[in-house]
Amino acid sequence: MRGKCHSKPRTFRNFIDIREKERDPRRDQDQGRSLMNRRNNEAGRKILKRHTAPKCKCHGVSGACNLKTCWMQLPTMRQVGNILQNKYKSAIRVQVSCSCSATVVEGRIAQALLQVNSRGNLQLVADQLSKASGGKRKTRALPTDLVYMDDSPDYCRQDRATGTLGTHGRVCRRGTDGPDGCDSLCCGRGYNTYTVEQTTKCNCKFEWCCKVVCEMCTNTTQVDICK
Repeated sequence: MRGKCHSKPRTFRNFIDIREKERDPRRDQDQGRSLMNRRNNEAGRKILKRHTAPKCKCHGVSGACNLKTCWMQLPTMRQVGNILQNKYKSAIRVQVSCSCSATVVEGRIAQALLQVNSRGNLQLVADQLSKASGGKRKTRALPTDLVYMDDSPDYCRQDRATGTLGTHGRVCRRGTDGPDGCDSLCCGRGYNTYTVEQTTKCNCKFEWCCKVVCEMCTNTTQVDICK
């Protein structure tokens, strides 16, 4: 097995969290947001560490594994993205008070106590019974759970205060279930279909020497625009 990575993880942690650390957090109006960001940064690092797995390669004649080299392999960006997307969908909404603690407002857990640990990060340390659910205990919060303070803006409509442009006038794809599909992108408002002419290069040929000569072709196509 190869040795550990020579780059210290502490260096990466300090590099990512340096923007969130204030000299005097008591004077920082965004202390709660800073704690939230550092908490989510730590959750991301834990997710990356938990999904790091050993990978080995054999060395030998005709495929014989006389010598095997192993190392710790990080997950792919696609794998990490899928995990974080699922965590994002089940994120826990919290409110941070002046006492450097936070209370869960919404989420899949009933209530939780969040405190600042020795590293200065927001940490979920306990959960309590939910009175609304008849005293039934919900799932305990995990160190890899993400937290948030504010609801996401309505990306469907334009809001200059939050900087969202909305989806009015966006080109969509009819009959698809992806994020660019008309049913999803137009937020249920429907769409208009227009017939447009597009002029593009076509029948390109290489001429000696040395240029590419193309013809200009005009095609008629239909474009769907969100209402």
